[in-house]
Amino acid sequence: MSPFSVTVHNVPDRELGALLTQLSEAGFDHPVIKAVGADGAPPRTSTPAHGGASDLPEDWRVVGEREGQSYRWPKGRDHYEPYRVFMGTTRAEGAVQIALGDTIRNNTWGRDRKYIVAFRTSGSPQEPLVDFVATDDYEQTRELVAVIRGSDGGRRMYGTGDALPAVYADRFRTELYNERILYPGVWNKLVVVAREDDDEAILNHALIQSRRRDLR
Repeated sequence: MSPFSVTVHNVPDRELGALLTQLSEAGFDHPVIKAVGADGAPPRTSTPAHGGASDLPEDWRVVGEREGQSYRWPKGRDHYEPYRVFMGTTRAEGAVQIALGDTIRNNTWGRDRKYIVAFRTSGSPQEPLVDFVATDDYEQTRELVAVIRGSDGGRRMYGTGDALPAVYADRFRTELYNERILYPGVWNKLVVVAREDDDEAILNHALIQSRRRDLR
């Protein structure tokens, strides 16, 4: 028997998080979510399909928390606690979901450091987007940094002589990686700086990076 595609119309915002959690627990981690107007019709928009870099949610909110989550990287496995799934609304894409997982990586740039890793997913970790790493003065500032990629339209990071996309100048605080983490081999590249409790900045950076990845 062929698989089925199921559409549920006009789910109230207050009930969407619970529905997504139930779908994820049943093994369906990639539902297609579309924002609709009060009459059930898709909202009108002239924005391109992937949205401009400045089309960022103003309503990020936690829609689920999962325990016992982990992700295997080439050099080891992360275990995340907490692991939270967020949802926000953009003009072009409608509802988008990104999860944030907190972990500690041992002996990274000379010490054990906290990381916050962003995944494009509605459930378990699957597609990593960006990772924020604790700065040398994290205990005092609670700040983390993440590289900004895409200066060549791909994975290349931005250096001091590169012009960042306007959204980073308008919406984010940026500095140099090797000014916040002092260790041999640390990159002389631009990074986004965010406090560990600034979910909006972390999520928005992850969303922008996911869009740049989609356009490659």
